[in-house]
Amino acid sequence: MTAMMEYSTRLGDPAEALLALFRQPPLDNLRPPGFGNHEVETLPAAALLDQEMLHGVLQRFTANLGEGADQKAATSIWSKYLFSLVSIPALVANLLLGRALPVRAETLRVELGERGEVMRLWLRDGGQPLASLASDERFTTLFDDLCAPMIGVLAAGSGLSPKVFWSNLGHYVEYIGKTCSRHPRFPDAGEPLLRFLDTRILPDGRRNPLYQPVRYLDLGGEAPSRVRRLCCVKYRLPDEPLCGGCPLKPENRSANCLRQGGKCFGL
Repeated sequence: MTAMMEYSTRLGDPAEALLALFRQPPLDNLRPPGFGNHEVETLPAAALLDQEMLHGVLQRFTANLGEGADQKAATSIWSKYLFSLVSIPALVANLLLGRALPVRAETLRVELGERGEVMRLWLRDGGQPLASLASDERFTTLFDDLCAPMIGVLAAGSGLSPKVFWSNLGHYVEYIGKTCSRHPRFPDAGEPLLRFLDTRILPDGRRNPLYQPVRYLDLGGEAPSRVRRLCCVKYRLPDEPLCGGCPLKPENRSANCLRQGGKCFGL
């Protein structure tokens, strides 16, 4: 934590410290959050927990995917926008700065695009120092207080299993854990998060819904292939092929079966 604290202290403003990380590798290809006053129209994240409000947003998003677009696939894709823009800055601040961003639904605001997709996250400030470094506590606000209720609403409205949305979230969580561990200033900073993803049962006895969201499989290439545990059902949209890391692709499905004793990971 020493390097993190020195970096954050040197830049002064915690929000600026976070934004500075997004201006340099390996995070410079990711979209940073916005802070403070904003001129664009935003929506309280808490509003998205209202089934009627969320239904209207998702209807607009689905309509823009074409006539007769599959609602389940559209909802899954929409959730990717939300979970990437929420989880990435929150976890970067957590892992690289030792700070908890204010990502509770009642304080967070989101900017929606013309199609209804989440375009940007808006935060009131750069948050507070982490109260605990315990893996079952440092990620609680993001996963339990914000993402879990959101997944409940998305699953109830779409008819998709909550596991699909946890998988969508886990895809980005694992990615940012790996990315933070490659940061030249904070080597292996993502390890606490990656260990959390490898924890099947949490200390309170609950099953970890983010347990191993992706697998790295030997498919004969130069490096192991990154394959999701669950499909995001994007293929249900017209003319949409299976994603590169989809577990339903024949080559990935076969590898999963071999690795898991005959059990494939699909829907």
